[in-house]
Amino acid sequence: MALDIIREQRMIRTLFYSLVQSADLIVDDNSKCDIFVSNVGKFIKERTLREDETIDEKEIVSELLETLGWKSSVINFNKDEGHGKVTLGQNRFFVNEIADSKGTLLVLQALFVGIGHFLLENPVKVIAKLSLKSSSHYEVQFTRTMIVVEHKEEEEKPSLIPVEVTDKSIHVSLTIDKIFNPIFSKDIPNFILFETFWKVITESYVANFSADANDPVNKALKDPTMTNLSFIIMKLTENEKEDEIVNMSEIVGEFLVKILSTKITDPLIGKLQSTLRDKHASSYLIYYDCRSFCAEKKFVNRCTFIRNMWVGILNEIFGRQVMIKELYHAGKRDKYCMMELVPEESS
Repeated sequence: MALDIIREQRMIRTLFYSLVQSADLIVDDNSKCDIFVSNVGKFIKERTLREDETIDEKEIVSELLETLGWKSSVINFNKDEGHGKVTLGQNRFFVNEIADSKGTLLVLQALFVGIGHFLLENPVKVIAKLSLKSSSHYEVQFTRTMIVVEHKEEEEKPSLIPVEVTDKSIHVSLTIDKIFNPIFSKDIPNFILFETFWKVITESYVANFSADANDPVNKALKDPTMTNLSFIIMKLTENEKEDEIVNMSEIVGEFLVKILSTKITDPLIGKLQSTLRDKHASSYLIYYDCRSFCAEKKFVNRCTFIRNMWVGILNEIFGRQVMIKELYHAGKRDKYCMMELVPEESS
């Protein structure tokens, strides 16, 4: 039991570091901040807060805040008047260098967009600031922005059954940044990542399929573009079962690392996102925008392929197997996905 608690706390600490790190990079870009706040707020409201007849809304939110590291919190809100205020003590997962950062305040704003929506049952505007005068660390105010009637939709899960894809736009949306930024830092130039990924994907296709003159992929193989890369991934995976896609993509990830190692002199572990660099950690979290990969559920196999390619990349870099423990995905109506990876011996 104690070990489970430690693992949970480490995961939450890593979660905050990932969110704050992402927020710090975008605090000066209002449009990106709006997207970040909306995505995190939606996740909090739909995935972490559930009505419970045995306890009231304050207790539900208090339990969530305590889980997230705030043992001291005071929650006041008026649903009829459409406003609320929460004061928070210091968070036990925040070290000094991030506690007062702009990114941390943006993360707080995002959290309370979801919490405020839950408490007031309507979308809210949130202001988060330091509150040193009251001896609490943070003060968060939220105000109802509009009155809406929510209609709950039944959750849909994506199917891996191959379908006829007629929407060509699903191939245009894919970029190298979307594929590799969730796992690699910006230290590796995009042209190197593209050249390497193109080489591995095209060689995988040629090795697994005969060179039929009528094969529509033949033309794509001669034209290195992101659109054609996505198209080849579709042809690689469209008639495969999920476990076959998983196996194939992990091998692709391992070969990608082998080739990258010949192009880059520095150890690749230092090129990973900071939250992934400790190869002895008990767990890792990776976030990504599901719509970049599954194209609104029209291309779910591509999402399966890319995320398991990341597993293969980490397997090769760490020199040990990691496996997916938890997975949040578009099938549960999230705007982004998160997966938790754990080393095999720690699972």
